[in-house]
Formats: sequence, C-alpha cells, structure tokens
Amino acid sequence: MLRSILVTITFALYTTFDVAAQDASVFVSPDGLKFANGQIFIVVETGDSKDEIISNIVANVKTKSNSKYITVEVLNDAIVIKDFIPGYTKTDKSAGSAYQLDLSYKMLVEVKDGRYKINVPELDIAANQKYDGFAVVANSGVQFTLTMGFSGKRDVWNNKEKKLFIFDEKGKLVEKSTKDKLEKDLSRVVDLVADQTKKSDW
Repeated sequence: MLRSILVTITFALYTTFDVAAQDASVFVSPDGLKFANGQIFIVVETGDSKDEIISNIVANVKTKSNSKYITVEVLNDAIVIKDFIPGYTKTDKSAGSAYQLDLSYKMLVEVKDGRYKINVPELDIAANQKYDGFAVVANSGVQFTLTMGFSGKRDVWNNKEKKLFIFDEKGKLVEKSTKDKLEKDLSRVVDLVADQTKKSDW
C-alpha cells in the first residue's frame, strides 16, 4: 500500500515538472516560433509584486546568461531582453554552399503584480556580407545580403540578396542544425525568465 502511494506521488511529481519544463520550451515551425502550448506567449503566476518580479528576472538574466552581448532594459511594466550572437549558425549545404549567419533577437516580458507574460522572441538571422558582422570574415569574398526566414522558397540565384529558410515552401525542414540550435538556446533564455510555477490567464 505504502509503495503504491509512493509510486503515485513520484509519478505525479514527475508529470508536474515535466509539463512545466515543456511549457517554457520554444519550438521552431514553418509559421514561426511557438511555445509547447501552441501559443506565442506563456503566462507565469507568482506571489511576488511587479517590482520583485522585474528585479528577479533582471538579476537572473544578467548573472546566468553566457552571452556577452545580451542587454536587459526595464520599461514601466515590461522588460526587453536583446541579444546579438555573431557567427551563430552555419547553413546546411542543401543550396550547394554553406554560409555563416549572425543572430539577433528581442524578447518582451510584460509584468503585473502576481504574474508576467513571456512573449516568444523576435528573430533576425542575417549577414550583410559586404559591410558588417562576423559573417563578413567567415564568408570572405561574398558580397550580397544573406537572410534566413522561417519558411519560403529559396532565392538561390539572386546576386544582390540570397534568401534562405529553415523550412521550404512546402513545410519540409531544410535547415535542421539551425532549427535545433534555436530551440535549445531560446528555450534556455526563456528558462532564465520563467519561474516554472503554474500559469494563469493574462
């Protein structure tokens, strides 16, 4: 009997933590970024005041992030987290060549007393080969703007701009390494912000 109760409690705890961990996970789809709940935001409920929430998030991001370019800006009722990661990803060779791209993202966290709303980050994966960025050195000799979006038809032969996508126009995954890396790294940033307590309605 006691063993049965312990097994049940252990299972319940595991399920609770597992669901909480999944809630903060970011997924890359042809439509863009989403959380495990299928939404573009999650709401975290806590017993802290607005000022306490802001203070905790700012301290957590600043002390635990390993990015030297990350910034945290506090507005009246929100926090804006920005980051730039040079040479973030290298394209898969499905287009015949591999290119280096830089990543910039911005994430908005809206705060109220007792809860806060984490919105999925806005991304920019690009490299202006001619003028700036880490990718200029990595892609030496290439002089066009290179961008990567979520889904679409690759513009391989345009001499001024090369458009790449994580998914093709039919939704087929073509940049697996970038997708996997984004999901892992963005989920970690959200983990720094999320409290992993129960969610509520905004």
